[in-house]
Amino acid sequence: MWKYFGVLCNTGTVLLGCCLGLFLRTRSGKAGSGGRESLPEVMMVCLGFCTIFAAASGLLGVESGVQALIVVFSMASGLLIGWALRLDDRLNLLGERVTARTRSGRTPGAKNPAEGIVTATLLFCVGSMTFLGSFESAANPAGRLELSCHTTLLIKSMLDLVSSTCLTVTFGGAVFGSAVCVLVFQGALVALAATVQPFLERIAVMPVLNCVGSLILLAIAVNLIGLKKIKTADYLPALVLPILVCWLISL
Repeated sequence: MWKYFGVLCNTGTVLLGCCLGLFLRTRSGKAGSGGRESLPEVMMVCLGFCTIFAAASGLLGVESGVQALIVVFSMASGLLIGWALRLDDRLNLLGERVTARTRSGRTPGAKNPAEGIVTATLLFCVGSMTFLGSFESAANPAGRLELSCHTTLLIKSMLDLVSSTCLTVTFGGAVFGSAVCVLVFQGALVALAATVQPFLERIAVMPVLNCVGSLILLAIAVNLIGLKKIKTADYLPALVLPILVCWLISL
């Protein structure tokens, strides 16, 4: 049950953000007065620094030079695969197409509730942190809560709190529906990851996966702070390559 702690927290923060958004809907949260940054913008930068802190702790788990080489190989090769497949571009295009369909037939300026659900669901469920966080949560030992296994999803929960607040201000209560999608989709990912967990422990790949995941978190942090736009979804294949390499080494 504790494996789903991060998923439940993420669902809860989405619901809380929707409640805050309904409360603030009569006010504009898009820009601060007098050129001042809005609270959501400030919070995103703050959460970016928190993400750097969380990633730094995971970079220390590599135990040997061989594992370090696997990390470098996985990141470089994974990026090449993701770039060749245009994963980040395709995910963004999917979101744009689905959102565009919900807009058809609406009067200009009108907000479609369906568009709010689709936009929020894509934002909360399609991304590197969703897959990485669900994978990490599956490593939570049975019978007790290990917060370190849920770090990524807890950070994502704070990001989604801000995002769901802003989306609800724009689209209204329809965004509440995205919480159900978060619960079902991420819960299914955790269940899938938990199924293959014994195999991953047998081939001793977890330290390498943690390091690769932390590097991807650093890329996400750079995006949040606004230093550079990095297509983080292109790095997702790097989460698969360490499993393949460590399995071949264990043969």
